[in-house]
Formats: sequence, C-alpha cells, structure tokens
Amino acid sequence: MIKAGMYISDRYEIIDKVGSGGMADVYKALCHRLNRYVAIKILKPEYSTDAGFVQKFRAEAQSVAGLSHPNIVSVYDVGEDDGLYYIVMELVEGITLKRFIEKRKKLDVKEAVGIAIQIAMGMEAAHTHHIIHRDIKPQNIIISREGKVKVADFGIAKAATSNTISQNAIGSVHYLSPEQARGGYSDERSDIYSLGVTLYEMLSGQVPFAGDNSVSVALLHIQSEAIPVRELNPEVPLSVDKIIQKCMQKKPERRYQTAAELIVDLKRSVINPEGDYVSISSNAIVPNSPTRSITEEELNTIKNAASAAKTPSTRISYSDRKVRKKVKRETEELDTMDSGLEKVLTVVSVLAAIALLVLIFYLAWNLFVKGNGEGSSGGI
Repeated sequence: MIKAGMYISDRYEIIDKVGSGGMADVYKALCHRLNRYVAIKILKPEYSTDAGFVQKFRAEAQSVAGLSHPNIVSVYDVGEDDGLYYIVMELVEGITLKRFIEKRKKLDVKEAVGIAIQIAMGMEAAHTHHIIHRDIKPQNIIISREGKVKVADFGIAKAATSNTISQNAIGSVHYLSPEQARGGYSDERSDIYSLGVTLYEMLSGQVPFAGDNSVSVALLHIQSEAIPVRELNPEVPLSVDKIIQKCMQKKPERRYQTAAELIVDLKRSVINPEGDYVSISSNAIVPNSPTRSITEEELNTIKNAASAAKTPSTRISYSDRKVRKKVKRETEELDTMDSGLEKVLTVVSVLAAIALLVLIFYLAWNLFVKGNGEGSSGGI
C-alpha cells in the first residue's frame, strides 16, 4: 500500500497521489538526493507480477530516458523496490488534455491546432530516435500552467501494446489505429493516426468512433469512416478538416508519412485556413476500398489482443528491402519484356514492308509489263 510519507529506494518520499491509469498509479514525490519534486509512476500489482511485461516496460523506459525535448515529459529514473516497479519522471503541474476538453467542450481552432503542433513536435523528436508512442491520446497529453504541451507515457506504451484492447478498458481504443486494432505492427504513422483522432476530439468535443465495448470501437476504426469534423463544427476550416482526414486514413501509406510533414501543413493552416493544399494520395499499395469485411481470424485477434507489436525498425527495414527487391526484379522483367517485344515488332514490321513491296511489284508487273505484252501480240 502506497501512502504519503513512505520512501521508495530510500530516495523518493511520497507526497500525494496525483493520478491513476489503466496500468499504473502516479504520485508526487520529493527526490531527497537532488532536492526536487518528481512524478513517480508505479505499476499496478497485476502488471508487476508479469515478468515479461516488466522487462519490456523497463527496457522501453530506459530507452526513452535518453530523450530530451520541450514537448516530452522527461524520464529521470527506472527502478524496483521490494516488488514495486516504477519510473521517475518530470513533474508537470497542469491538466491533461482530456480534462481540458471536458471542461471546454470543444476548443477554438487556432488553440487546437497549436496544441496539435506541439504534440507532433514531441512525436517527431521521439520518431527521430526510432521510438514510437503507440498510445497517443488526450489522457497522455499534459498542458502545463505555462501553456506548454507535453507528451507523457512514452516509457510504458510499447510494453502495454499487447494489453491495449483487452485490459486497458475502452479509453485507448478510441484512439487506436486500424493496424493496431487488427493486432498488427505499428510504426510512426500509427501515432499520426492517433493524433488525428485527438485533434478531431479537440475540435468536435467527441471521439470519431464510439461503441458499447472496446471490440466494437476497434472494428469501427477498421471498417467505418468518421463523420467529417466540419459537419460537427462548421467553424473548422477546409485545411484543418482535410488534415484530420489525411491523418485518419485507414491505410498508413495514405496518411502523413512523418510528423514533420504533418507539422508543415498544421502551421500552414494557421496562415491559410481555407487553402486547398492538403493532398490525400490515392496511390495505395493495396486496392483502395474504404470498407472491407474483416476475417474471422482478424476478429479473433482483436478480441484476444494476442498479437504483440513487432519492433518497428526491424519490420520496416525488412519490409523496405523486400519491396525494393520486388520492384527491382519486376522492373528488370518489364525491361526484358519490353526489349523482346520491341525486337519482335521490328522483325514483323520489316517482313510486312517486304511483303508489301513484293505485292506492289507483282501488281505493277502484271499491269504494265505483262499487260503490254498481251496487247502487242493481239496487234500482229
């Protein structure tokens, strides 16, 4: 039982409980070694007893500890004390974006875009270090008293991926990308999808997909199209509406490919809100179908949440190599086919020309030479 006054690792004195999530409780604490206040996130008992989860949790938190960016909550320490697994983070005095939306109902367009830009900047910094959040949502965004927006929980997201649907209730599923809902691997574009959903909620006051349970919401992400945010909030300009649509494309290859690309359009929307410059590519690798039937196997995967996310850098690089080899092979085959076809056409053309000349010569011979010869014989 964690209570005020107790010490963790003989260093962190618990001051007060400040929040609770699906997998951990958050406490304000005083670090006596550095004499500063920090936030300590302590895993709940059901996760602390899962050795595999704890190992992933610690490894990911340690990798995130190397990140330093104004829009990311800093991670200071990772540790264990008598069965309590925790991470020590920067203490940000403020309010979560979720609570902010609930208080305001819906945000002003410029305010929402400004918040989205700061979130995207934090994501960009993490993605540059090949760290993917996998759980971008308003509950994990903190707005400080000074108005600074910070993304939290990078350290816990990867370890929690396999538990997102089944155990983390319905909160995370509202912001889940279609590929995550299917139990597939996630990459930077999965975070971009979740940011699109978050921006949608900031401007409309509601999530794009809602259902009675987590599975039904996950299926909606896979199969259904969201109502355009402009229909829910006419004040939203064309550019912002299209930015959200592009972020929330079902196929990752049709979304913004990087957070940097998204930031460019978000900043441009502030200057030229009604400009029609956001392009959504239709050149998807797979056939373009906004709605498709989900297989029984995929449905079981969603219900059981059995597929853990793969390491993105490994999957992406391997996939890229396969695609490049396939494209190169197909290109060489096409070049060979084109060369062979060109030779065949050349030969056929030459033969046709010779045949035509022979025919013309034959007709001319019969008409002029042979015809004249027959006429002379008749005159004698």
